[in-house]
Amino acid sequence: TETDKRLPDEAVAWKERYLRQLADMENTKKRLARSSAQEVEAQKETLLRDNLPVADGLDLALLHTSPDDDSRNILQGIEMIRSLLGKFFAKYDVEEMDALGQPFDSSLHESIGVARYPGVAPNTIVRVEKKGYLLSGKLLRPAQVLIASS
Repeated sequence: TETDKRLPDEAVAWKERYLRQLADMENTKKRLARSSAQEVEAQKETLLRDNLPVADGLDLALLHTSPDDDSRNILQGIEMIRSLLGKFFAKYDVEEMDALGQPFDSSLHESIGVARYPGVAPNTIVRVEKKGYLLSGKLLRPAQVLIASS
């Protein structure tokens, strides 16, 4: 009969429709997973970047605290906190860049000035005002540096 002939064609059409919908659903799941992972990574980067001023403050305190007896306990406390923060950064694959003495690289460093330094090659970093940081090898914050002039 006419109905029996149409049924297989209709079943094939529904099967094809089902397979297309299934493929669309899988693609949507993959796209959402990618998008979610990118959002989590961006939030992680923001959180870590927001913690960098804490490291800056501790570094500055260490720089200006003398190892005299009067300051020894304060110095040890600051060193301990800085060490904890260093472990926190390491856990999340944040690493400090070693910029001092390196050639200036505008993709990693931000120049805050130029100064004459006899005996130092031009374009060499002679002072680091703020450390630069990498997150999983990608720039998190450029180092703010002073470079030697020619």
